[in-house]
Amino acid sequence: MQSVRFFSVAILVSMLAAGRGHAQSGPTASVQSIPQSLSAPVSPDSVYINPEVRPQFTGGDKAFSAYLSKNIRYPQQALMRHVSGRVYVSFILSATGKVQDAHVMSGPGNGLNDEALRLVWLMPNWEPARVNGQPVRVACTVPISFNSER
Repeated sequence: MQSVRFFSVAILVSMLAAGRGHAQSGPTASVQSIPQSLSAPVSPDSVYINPEVRPQFTGGDKAFSAYLSKNIRYPQQALMRHVSGRVYVSFILSATGKVQDAHVMSGPGNGLNDEALRLVWLMPNWEPARVNGQPVRVACTVPISFNSER
């Protein structure tokens, strides 16, 4: 594992809407931004992009930063080439808070994309999104920034 002095990780933990077709999972999934009515039943197959209560990394933003700082392994290839940049990873967060269907939307490559994806797959469960008080699946995108200069 590389020393923290070689890089810094900046996190924008805001959940960005990933309302593209890839946010769907399976032929019966539907993307929902808000329920049709406050008393409408929540479909377990729906993937929400704007739930009433957004999901949160357990412990909040500081815990997310700490998780990344502790677990990141800056790729040697990127360090040697002084490659920095932001990797956007999209995923579905299940109703139990587990990451599913994670994939890189964009990034600089040179091992950074793979490292960001590894970090997302290994994350502990999040506090799930909620609609009508019930936990729901939600589409999420998190940017993970790498800086080889620090």
